[in-house]
Amino acid sequence: MTRGALPTRRAATLLLGAGALAGLSTRSAATAPADPIARSQLAAGDPWRLRRAFAKAQRGEPITLGVIGGSITCGAIASSPDRSYVASVLAWWRARFPQSKTRLVNAGLSSTGSLLGAFRVQRDLLQADPDVVIVEFAVNDAWVDGAAYEGLLRQILARPNAPAVVLLFMMYESGGGDQEMQSKVGAHYNLPMVSVRDALWPDIAAGRVRWHDYFVDNVHPNDAGHAFAARCVTTMLEASGTAEVPRGLDPLDPLPAPLHSDAFQFVEWRDDATLTPARNDGWMSVRDDNGKSVWAATSASGRIAFDWSGTGIVAQLARPPDDQGRVRFWIDDVPSLTLDASAVIKRDIVVVAEGLARGPHRIVIERVDPPTGAGGDNVRFGLAALGPIGVGPE
Repeated sequence: MTRGALPTRRAATLLLGAGALAGLSTRSAATAPADPIARSQLAAGDPWRLRRAFAKAQRGEPITLGVIGGSITCGAIASSPDRSYVASVLAWWRARFPQSKTRLVNAGLSSTGSLLGAFRVQRDLLQADPDVVIVEFAVNDAWVDGAAYEGLLRQILARPNAPAVVLLFMMYESGGGDQEMQSKVGAHYNLPMVSVRDALWPDIAAGRVRWHDYFVDNVHPNDAGHAFAARCVTTMLEASGTAEVPRGLDPLDPLPAPLHSDAFQFVEWRDDATLTPARNDGWMSVRDDNGKSVWAATSASGRIAFDWSGTGIVAQLARPPDDQGRVRFWIDDVPSLTLDASAVIKRDIVVVAEGLARGPHRIVIERVDPPTGAGGDNVRFGLAALGPIGVGPE
């Protein structure tokens, strides 16, 4: 699907602090603000949707605050749930608008990124019609490019109730993360963006601040880190709500043409309960260690095939920790991907194919060689779900 160009009022991204668009995540020490909170205000974006949500709250109407991300958004490793950054942002909102009833929908899921997020956002978050959504995946997306992240954002932005979106960027102990990729997508849609990385890293790198003042391990914030992240977000919210209530059309309606792709805007999720094989040579529907139903194969099993329609497909896999075998995927009788099963222990969701002609396709999965773990031929490799992409309108 192709949409029109951005309206003129969105042509420029408003930056709070130094740096041009190409250098959003690489501000120099000479030009960055001295105040860490000021440094965190990466981009104001177009606050139209935020101000509309503020106006709704000021009228006393109920508000739904939504969040989606990884373990940090789940609250790890805060000492208690009320000390997470999410809880602090919720408390700020309720104090700022006491006349409005504000509920929280937390769609955080540990050890997951925007690739899985694009498939679960409708079920886990958007069906609640949130008015404001915070997206936090900057330490979870090293294994994907920008298409899945963009598809996730497009799904949120395209909702009929036009929720506001704020992007939050955290970091690893090395100072790394996926802020560069994600901030380019955010700038394309002129979204408000907040960077804990830009706020803290200059002082940490210079030795003025210790990493463990704000973080427990190599990525998860402690109570002080959660509180700091919340201050970064609420500072953005406070600044965005100071202008008059916007009038006129939503500047993101229609959405601009995608920066990468809109394939992940139009997705389906088919788990074992809804997967009916078009071919099955010895695979079995079994329960994994977590009680989830999966299609499983031993080294003696042959191929299993499923039909779907779209422009690509994602597979969620399951394997025992001692299985070092390989699995091969075929798309329309053509080899597409061979994956070492050992790689699944890091991330269990992989893009098998994309960029196909829109229409019906078939995926075939087979074990390539015997598993090497304890139990030999009885070690099972599993398929938990398939996620067709690009299933939307022509």
